[in-house]
Amino acid sequence: MKRFAIAWARFATSAWVGAATLFVITSVMEVTDPRLESTVRDILVAVRFPSFYATGAALLGTAWLATLVGRRWFTAALLGVTLGLMAADYVAVYQPLVELVTPPGKPRTEAFQTYHRWSEGLNGVELLLSLVAALTLCSRNVSPAPTTAP
Repeated sequence: MKRFAIAWARFATSAWVGAATLFVITSVMEVTDPRLESTVRDILVAVRFPSFYATGAALLGTAWLATLVGRRWFTAALLGVTLGLMAADYVAVYQPLVELVTPPGKPRTEAFQTYHRWSEGLNGVELLLSLVAALTLCSRNVSPAPTTAP
């Protein structure tokens, strides 16, 4: 069971780092693409980010549980902090931010800029912590090395 748990934690954490990185890259490309109007960008914020947070919570949440089963306490702590930040980000930053772009096409206010900066910063920290957790998980053996007879 411990072996499977650590294998899942490795997979789920690494999958999240890849998925979140791809999401950030495509989001930046869309926001900076002059062909997309402000209303389209606002719609994308409301449509895409709930799936981003749900996927992160599912992958990191199950990875966190797996690290507990596998007794990887440091990594469990990293993932726990990451999940806490992600939940706080969703409730305290994303939800007010999406209200500021609903209905789509509303002018960007100073509050929008503030929430957006907070979102960028928190997502960066969450991604960095996830990367450290993935590297920690992937750099250690799942089981102890076999002992050799003298």
